Amino acid sequence: MVNISDVARAAGVSKATVSYVLSNDPRITEQTAKKVRKAVDDLGYTVNHAARALSAKETKTFGIVSPAVHGTYLSALFGLHVYLLSEHAARYGYDTLFIGSDDGAEAMRKAWASRKVDGFILMDVCDDDPRMRIAAKMGMPTVAFGSPKDSFGLDMVDSDFVKEAKSIIEFLVAEGHRETILVLWSQLIFKRRMGFALRFYDAIMESARNNDMTVHVVSPDDDDSDPSRIIEQSLESYPNTTAMVLHNEPATIVAPQTFAQKGITVPDDLRVITVFPKQLGTPMKIPFASVQTDVGELTKAVIQLLMSRVANRDAPMEKLFFDFPLVAE
Repeated sequence: MVNISDVARAAGVSKATVSYVLSNDPRITEQTAKKVRKAVDDLGYTVNHAARALSAKETKTFGIVSPAVHGTYLSALFGLHVYLLSEHAARYGYDTLFIGSDDGAEAMRKAWASRKVDGFILMDVCDDDPRMRIAAKMGMPTVAFGSPKDSFGLDMVDSDFVKEAKSIIEFLVAEGHRETILVLWSQLIFKRRMGFALRFYDAIMESARNNDMTVHVVSPDDDDSDPSRIIEQSLESYPNTTAMVLHNEPATIVAPQTFAQKGITVPDDLRVITVFPKQLGTPMKIPFASVQTDVGELTKAVIQLLMSRVANRDAPMEKLFFDFPLVAE
């Protein structure tokens, strides 16, 4: 009977490399993977995935950890991320388990103790997040899908908000704008110290200062506030502004109708730039210049990084930040 040692010998690699290829580990080069797959085909080697998982004490399941409740708008946007995470995980032979709890650290501890998952993906990551602390303390393979100030040694994946914010301000300056309204996520998100909101705000304000641009900052009170009202109030408060930056996905969704009702033509009357998921912006035909966040690329990177971490817990920490382009309409 053909075994993994036979495959390794035929391919000229180690047994560990064969195991990585069979697990679809993204660290293995395509050239090496092809050699292993050819040896597998030539020898007629078959894998009993269930037995393999049991022998390795693997569940082939990743836990997606997030607060149990999101605002009305955020629920739909959050669903896109969870769906794409699950889709990419499935392509690599993994299931996903959604762990929705406001005490995420305790939920992780229980899931880990009962061997329900091989690792965790942290959503809605905050600065000094207790979920990161317990993952680091207990050695749980974990990827922070976000931009915390300190990841406690955990792997991280997110957009490069510093570069994106700089590109937005440089774009506005090049068009001659000297004053802009900045519509941010809710004040509740800032009170929670959500990394993505803080990093973008800090970066765009620094870039604006460096370019002598005046920025009028507005944000709704909570996640369920009517974003159209915030836009209307900001335009009334700052009538001389010539641009608006939307770092608030719910506000981006309602903005076209809000501008139409006020008789504002974009970009002739007002230059509008948003940061918005590519997967939603295209079908929704968002009519603004946009930093097109590719959630598919981000979620794929999260899954690949977590697979690598599960395979090698001692590998150096990785931080992957994606600089998505600003596309003008």
